[in-house]
Amino acid sequence: MVFGLPLHPLVAHAAVVCVPLAALGAILMAFWPAAARRLWPAVLFVATIALAAVPVTTESGEALEGRVGESAIVEAHAKEGEQVLPFVIVLWLAVAGISAWVHLTGRTSAGPKSRIAVSVVLVGLSLVGGVGATAMVVISGHSGAKAVWTK
Repeated sequence: MVFGLPLHPLVAHAAVVCVPLAALGAILMAFWPAAARRLWPAVLFVATIALAAVPVTTESGEALEGRVGESAIVEAHAKEGEQVLPFVIVLWLAVAGISAWVHLTGRTSAGPKSRIAVSVVLVGLSLVGGVGATAMVVISGHSGAKAVWTK
């Protein structure tokens, strides 16, 4: 409880804001190298907050579930919420990889084939992690809202 409010909705809103923002930043950086060179610190920061917020949201949701009682809609919300973290991990790895790649490409003489291969992997991670994490946050957030507002 924070100021009389359950922790879960407070940290859930951090995830709801940071996950799509990090996804947008990751995808932008993956496709636009000039943006990656400028945005990587901010996007890495937001992705790290998202990575921290998601497990705290899940844990606080489990504690809240014990207080409000189990129901089919709450169980569905909990199952959907548990599916967010794997995508957020992939998203964070993509952002960290792009951030590292920005520094390495400026300092090494990697050949064109290795640059293309790494770029393809980072674009793929960004898309899978970004789209997947955002979709799961929307899905679990929607079911959470239904759980709160449906009687």
